Amino acid sequence: MQSAVPRLVLVPVAFRLALFLQAVWSTGALDAPGLWLTVVFFVVPNLLEVGWVFRRATGIRPVLAADTAYTLVTSLAAAAFAPGLLTLTWPNIMGTVMVWTLLRGAPSGAVAVLGAVLLRYGMAAVSGTSAPATWILLALVAAAATALAIVLLVAGSMRFALGLGEQRGRAAERERHRRDVHDTVLQVMESLALAAPGDALDPRGSLDQVRRTARAHALRLRLSLDGDAPAEPGGLEHRLGALAVEMTADGLRVDFVVLAKPADVPEGVVNALHDAAREALRNTLKHAKTAKAVMCLEEREGVITVSVRDHGTGFDPGARHVGFGIENSIHARMAEAGGAARIDSAPGQGTRVVLSVPLELRFPVG
Repeated sequence: MQSAVPRLVLVPVAFRLALFLQAVWSTGALDAPGLWLTVVFFVVPNLLEVGWVFRRATGIRPVLAADTAYTLVTSLAAAAFAPGLLTLTWPNIMGTVMVWTLLRGAPSGAVAVLGAVLLRYGMAAVSGTSAPATWILLALVAAAATALAIVLLVAGSMRFALGLGEQRGRAAERERHRRDVHDTVLQVMESLALAAPGDALDPRGSLDQVRRTARAHALRLRLSLDGDAPAEPGGLEHRLGALAVEMTADGLRVDFVVLAKPADVPEGVVNALHDAAREALRNTLKHAKTAKAVMCLEEREGVITVSVRDHGTGFDPGARHVGFGIENSIHARMAEAGGAARIDSAPGQGTRVVLSVPLELRFPVG
């Protein structure tokens, strides 16, 4: 917001250019001597002012000082050396009043109006011309009021944008929290509830495995709530390999194949692909009625692809409601990373989940 405020100078500059053209046309000064020199001295400084604001991203004070100095110099020079073109300096004076009102508020605008009236009478004294006070004062007050209305409009727009951003931020945070609960607590509880082949052969060992799993995930959840969760080590290949080992320990054998090893994958993309692949494998474990899946990793033409394939029962994507995991833990997560997810499945033909993300992110992750 602070960097955008000086750029409000575009408004008085546009106003100056329009008013200058109107003044040239109405006064019939198209054939006046030195008109083109006046045009150059009028248009070029205004364009330089706009370029200065955008290029240097300066604060308010340099803009005010430069604009005020430019108006004073051009106005007094016209009064002293070119009284016939005195009317053409009026857009500069009104524009400076607007600049002060836009960047400093109504009190500064009132002071600028008073200063502009004094300047105009000073110009009349130097040039030996008259300056009708009524229309000068009304025109300056109108310019200040217009600038003040613009300030109020911009302030209202910023306030609306800020409120909308806060609202969307809270909604995004709620969705993230729901996703985290789904991907951690709910998934672990469901995996613990699944029957394992060793339950009948070694009940004590199965119970110990359940307890170790519960303790490990409870520790991870506690660290996450405390904000001290350590970063996952390794890159994408290492994370997916660890995921394959994790799922194998839970009863789903995962063959991990690296077709083309990617390099320099951003951490946000790594997390998104890992978590979405884990959700796909968890769905295979819970619903596919198979004990084997294949996960492939490759990079081709700047796009990283992770695919999860199983030959389980499959399902008809168009005949059933899309669950929270598919919608939020897979599709939404890929969209946040600037990628996409595709799910191919049919009854009796298994399921294939394809996750793809470009290396050059088009949207900020998260």
